[in-house]
Amino acid sequence: MSIHTTRTVINQRQSGAISKSFIIGLFIISGFAILAWTLLPTAFSTDLDRVGQGKPAIVLIYDMENGSSLDLMKGYNAIRQDYEHWVDFLVADVASPKGDAFIRAHKATPGSAIYYSGDGEKIMVLYGSQDEKVLVDSIKNTFGL
Repeated sequence: MSIHTTRTVINQRQSGAISKSFIIGLFIISGFAILAWTLLPTAFSTDLDRVGQGKPAIVLIYDMENGSSLDLMKGYNAIRQDYEHWVDFLVADVASPKGDAFIRAHKATPGSAIYYSGDGEKIMVLYGSQDEKVLVDSIKNTFGL
């Protein structure tokens, strides 16, 4: 085998192989994706059976097409981490059968939030878009935090 033939064989092997820098880049991108995923806030629970199970709950009546629903979701999401140890933040989504059944049973309207005591008693309803201060005050005053 001549030197020219050996170089051709080596070049053919390298062109079909995955480069080391590609693999390193893939690991770096995967690492950033995993880190970003862990830093995202957790989704609101849709387990509406948690109402009345001992822990106070706020149920956001959510409709993706309702601006007040979106605003309330953003507001509660911004403050949720400070209060989720004391209060369950739940969502009744009009688009899900279980959420729709909950909404009809409780005669709720999209763009509102219903506050429940630990034993499931409806304490109050908050309607429409609210700023974060109003949401914080409503949680503190309603649940005595």
